[in-house]
Amino acid sequence: MSFYRQAKRSIAAGSLVAFSLLAQAESISPIDIPRINGEISIDANLNEPQWEHAKRVLVNNVTRPYDNIPSPIETEAYLMEDGSNFYIAFVAKDPNPEQIRAFLKDRDRSWGDDIVGIKIDTYNDQRSAYRFMVNALGVQIDGIESEVTGRESDSWDGIWPSAGRITDDGYVVEFALPLRMLNFNENLEEQTWGIELVRFYPRDERLRISNIYLDRGNDCEICQHAPAKGFIGAKQGNNLTITPSLVLGKAEERDDDGIWQDDETSEASLDIRWGITPDILLNATINPDFSTVETDRAQLNINNNFALFNEEKRPFFLDNADYFDSNYNLVYTRNINAPNYGAKLTGRQDDHSFGLFVTDDQDTNILIPGNRSSSVAEIDDESQSAAFRYRNSYNDDLTLGWISTMRTSEDYHNHVHGVDARYRMNQYDVFRVQQLYSNTEYPEDLFEQFCDAEDVTECQEENITPCELGDCNVNERVLRTQKDGDFSGNAFRFSYRHDDENWHYRATYDRQNAGFRGDLGFIPRVDHNKAVLGAERTWYAEPGEWWTQARAYSDWDITHNDDGELIEKEFEGNVQLHATYESYFRLSYKTRDLVGKRLDESNLAIDGNTTLFSETEYDFFAEIKPISGLYLSTRFEWGDDIDINNNRLGKKKYVRPVINWNVNQHLEMKLRHTYRELDADGEIVFIARLTDFRTTYQFDVQSFVRLTVIYNNTSRNPANYPLFDPTDIDADFKDFSAELLYAYKINPQTVFYLGYSEHRDGEGTFGDLEQDLRSVFMKFSYAWLK
Repeated sequence: MSFYRQAKRSIAAGSLVAFSLLAQAESISPIDIPRINGEISIDANLNEPQWEHAKRVLVNNVTRPYDNIPSPIETEAYLMEDGSNFYIAFVAKDPNPEQIRAFLKDRDRSWGDDIVGIKIDTYNDQRSAYRFMVNALGVQIDGIESEVTGRESDSWDGIWPSAGRITDDGYVVEFALPLRMLNFNENLEEQTWGIELVRFYPRDERLRISNIYLDRGNDCEICQHAPAKGFIGAKQGNNLTITPSLVLGKAEERDDDGIWQDDETSEASLDIRWGITPDILLNATINPDFSTVETDRAQLNINNNFALFNEEKRPFFLDNADYFDSNYNLVYTRNINAPNYGAKLTGRQDDHSFGLFVTDDQDTNILIPGNRSSSVAEIDDESQSAAFRYRNSYNDDLTLGWISTMRTSEDYHNHVHGVDARYRMNQYDVFRVQQLYSNTEYPEDLFEQFCDAEDVTECQEENITPCELGDCNVNERVLRTQKDGDFSGNAFRFSYRHDDENWHYRATYDRQNAGFRGDLGFIPRVDHNKAVLGAERTWYAEPGEWWTQARAYSDWDITHNDDGELIEKEFEGNVQLHATYESYFRLSYKTRDLVGKRLDESNLAIDGNTTLFSETEYDFFAEIKPISGLYLSTRFEWGDDIDINNNRLGKKKYVRPVINWNVNQHLEMKLRHTYRELDADGEIVFIARLTDFRTTYQFDVQSFVRLTVIYNNTSRNPANYPLFDPTDIDADFKDFSAELLYAYKINPQTVFYLGYSEHRDGEGTFGDLEQDLRSVFMKFSYAWLK
């Protein structure tokens, strides 16, 4: 029985109100950080005499899932600084220490464990905050939270020491934050920062415990941080990190004749991170190697017209990536494939912030957007890319911004410029708006990559003739890449959100006209205008109930092209429930009118050139953590689905179970399996199965070995592809890839990697798969801190 079930009968409503008022008063009282001298060893023992003089702060207020009620456990934070480092320690009591959830993992992967940490708004302007968290074994999680964009990211990595130790009555965590890695106003004699001290306590319920009172009706949590004063005369120092790297590797690829071709790699690279001033940071990279990043999460790309999105994982692009955020995703750095060099300058001064980066890429990949499909094109030439972002915090409520992006290559360019604004009317209502303009020029032969004719002249604009579906050599990408010289377009996005304790409303309008291109970003749709209205109601349980929160949500949206022709109209509703064992359930219903493929693909018109299908779809998702270290989830989808290739309505089945199991403190296994089936006209069209298995053995906080296996098994029924010649349909296709990686990380930039990967594909049984790629690599990098 949980603490709250025991306490429910004994805690009176009046005492809860009194506690909330006391917690609210304490959260706004300034926290004075004392200055200390002498060496501090980060070992989670707290046996130095300096800790006796640290400022002690109680972390005793449950802010989620309950509304500012007393914590069932004791937590005390210790804060002090020495002019160069900010020292933080937590003594986290636990009546049942054997239930502490703590596993050895790579950094940023310990969400779900017993965690303590601090959030710091170093400018105290309620715009963004650093986040430093540590689990009970000392594993780090760090990142940036932006109130302006509403996004949280673990992608930012600092270099800071931490330690954790489980004790007989809980655990102790100790860490030091070097001031050189934080941005703050060095001109102030005394610093005033906004901070929040946090503990996550996952048992039957996952409690978020804080030192401050958080108004759940105010979605700006950074605005509610407690002020902390101290750091008199603090300076950031040189803040210079120089990281040389060496990559050694050998790859073998089988050519069309079955002969293995060798490619040996021996390359050096250099990364520099320099705090030119306390407020301006320079990142530079020369000949970077990005081959050692983690394998992307596997995704099924079948019965889908649009390009897939993959997250950025490369350190150079991730550092201060939030400086480039805007309402549109205009800086999608996965478009930059293999840069020869790159440089990035980010900074902040008073109410102004800016970001600028430039790269030179060996390859040029661009996304060709449309309103019924999108795809990636390649230009066989180097390209240069650049982005500039500026934001002005005009006052506490209004933020103004400018963004420009650029990509150029031979006979190709794309320039985008735009303005944006964010206005917080009050703690509940926020408006965002952005207007963009683009100018683009494509190479004259770009359309040839999408032409299905043996003679590409048949796809030239002057030679295109009307055609019937299934017998067309042209498609939307062919038509949208044939332009006479440069062309221009614009995009506009407006959104309004209302968030209070019980109600959430939103209204958005999003338009990218036919001529708009955002080639440095991820803009898969143009000639596309969408309006959305949505609302959500939330209910909260009293402490001690088996459930904690329930929601009901619905939205309606409608999409047209530039000519006002209907593309899609949709209504969606769902109910959601959060309950014990960190469980979550969602049941959704959706009805949608959606056009299919163009009947004559030589014509971009919608009306009279498409079939409007009516779909009804159901979706159920559930997740639970029944015991420590075990996560289970599953998703089911069923109902109508358009068979895109054959332009007809079918029936779909979709199942995606996920199992994440921490077998012990060292060993973790993750299994994600996806099953998709589409039936039409009473027969199967395809069955697709995708298995993604990853297992990691973490030796300690610094080193691990990881095995990744991805297997795609897709079967098609050639007899049920009426628009195709059955001999052109692969009845069975299998794709297998594996990667074995050993990593040793002293910090995020001082690393050693050793890895092997291979790829196989083919038809028939698994044993018939033929290996066509294999590689081995080794990487060394070392970060010198100045």
